[in-house]
Amino acid sequence: MQWLMTVSLAVTLLLSASAQAQRSASPRGDADVRLVFDVSGSMKRNDPERLSGSALELFVGLLPSGAQGGLWTFGSEVDNPLPPAPVDDAWREQALALKPALAAYQQYTDIEAAIRRAADAEPTSGPRHVILLTDGMVDIPGGADKAARDAASRRRLIEELAPRLRDEGVVVDAIAFSAHADRDLLETLARRTGGLATVAEDPDALLRALMDVVERIFPRDQVPLAQGRFPIDKTVDGFSALLFHDPGSPAPTLVAPDGQRYSVDVHPGSIRWQHQPRFDIIHVPSPNAGEWRIEGEVGPDSRVSVDSPLALRTGPLPATLYQGFETPIEARVTTPDGAVPESPLALRAELRDIDGTLRQSVALAEEGDLYRGVLPAPQVTGNARLVVVARNDELVRERRQAVNILAPIHARVAEDGKRVLLRAEHPRLNADNTQLSATLQGDSLPVVETGATSWRIDLPTLDTDVSVPLTVTADMTLNGRTHHVILPVIRLNPGASTRLDGASLDRPPGRAEVLAPAPGTDAETPTDAARGPAATVNDWLAHLPDEAQALWQAVPPRLRHYVQQRRDDPLAWVVWGVLLLILVLGVYAWRRARARRRPVKREEPHV
Repeated sequence: MQWLMTVSLAVTLLLSASAQAQRSASPRGDADVRLVFDVSGSMKRNDPERLSGSALELFVGLLPSGAQGGLWTFGSEVDNPLPPAPVDDAWREQALALKPALAAYQQYTDIEAAIRRAADAEPTSGPRHVILLTDGMVDIPGGADKAARDAASRRRLIEELAPRLRDEGVVVDAIAFSAHADRDLLETLARRTGGLATVAEDPDALLRALMDVVERIFPRDQVPLAQGRFPIDKTVDGFSALLFHDPGSPAPTLVAPDGQRYSVDVHPGSIRWQHQPRFDIIHVPSPNAGEWRIEGEVGPDSRVSVDSPLALRTGPLPATLYQGFETPIEARVTTPDGAVPESPLALRAELRDIDGTLRQSVALAEEGDLYRGVLPAPQVTGNARLVVVARNDELVRERRQAVNILAPIHARVAEDGKRVLLRAEHPRLNADNTQLSATLQGDSLPVVETGATSWRIDLPTLDTDVSVPLTVTADMTLNGRTHHVILPVIRLNPGASTRLDGASLDRPPGRAEVLAPAPGTDAETPTDAARGPAATVNDWLAHLPDEAQALWQAVPPRLRHYVQQRRDDPLAWVVWGVLLLILVLGVYAWRRARARRRPVKREEPHV
């Protein structure tokens, strides 16, 4: 992937241009970053595009000069071809020469040994960050007891190694190259050490994951980029715009506040401009204050970083948020001499989806030279970004950090399929302050304590041809407050040919649940006519939010990004709301018409 090599070189210019600003703005300027690459045989199958080699090129470009960097590879054996050393041109050349070693596949995947070796290597003065790139499947050598040895290694990673690394201040960030990775393992390692975990199956996702990790280690102030416009105030010494676009798109045009136009071919020698098929990086020193514009395509992950003596600072931002739990935020805006801006500032904390959609927001109250607030509890899980924004009439600053949002209680089906195992993910939860309840198609199932922070649900005998949902709710009491959370639905027999939906809240007691075909099957459901108009309308209304969300996800990402950029325009909301309503009603009418044309076929529940 030649484009990743060029992006790494260009990002090197981007970071080098403000290396001094990074070191003065961040206590992590001397961070010790240790890259750990999986070279097991399974990576040949799970990394068919050879993203690991491209990741090395990109990481080499992303690490700023002055940081510490090292490289490890692992399969059945762990090697350290590049011990930790200061990052400079010679280090980068040596690191890039190791790319062929990433394709020297070995038979097994000893993740435990790799993390131990990388984390325990001679520490430097800076904080240690272990970045694991793997398909995430524990696979160590063994004989007849291999399955037990794999399970024991996985358990040691979670129960012994992760807590020790956390106590030693070692952060583990995990990037998986396959959806088949042991995501539970990677998320647990990252969560318990304060790191990030994500799955990157394509170059765009890999680029985003790498940028998120590096920006967390080496944070920089940014200004908002919306509809191709961004503000530059008089305190800014320079800015760097990283603009993503589709391959083959022409280079964008940069327009200054005074109307002066700059392009990749026509710009002053003081402006450094890198144009590549998927991105442009533009570094502008001593820019004029005012609104700058970008004409041309601007992808949703584009960003503008600024170098300025006036900086936004935040307290420690967590890498993991928990569904149903609020997050306290603390921030300040300062200059090198400790002075605060003359004009009053308004600070906000926001939680945004990866595509920029706003989830939660709270104003931070001024308390002396600090601003504090509590971000509302997230209601869904997944990857997101935590953003702190400082704004007044003259300037705006943003600090962004990628976060993982997890359920406070993790649940998984045991390998034998007869039990569901649950454990507390939130560090303060235990059996004394947490009450769990489980429902399977309207019937309650007992939840049994198996340890201080673990539970078990014994499942009844199920028809293997039917997929059914298990709903678990948690009532957790901390500091006199009770948090009520409905955990993500656990789908039993997910590969079955018939899918049984959850019980409707307005269903009369004892009414049989409707059988629905699983995706990709030809099984038929009872028609609307057989079920009756009231049930049909009730079901449709109950699922209307899901229908709207599904339709929204079906909208092309670029169009979603355009709509999100215009979310403050009331007219745009009215237009899109009407269009979405028409689309939802059209789908409903089509389904009704289709159902009338199909013969009635009834099936009895199999539970």
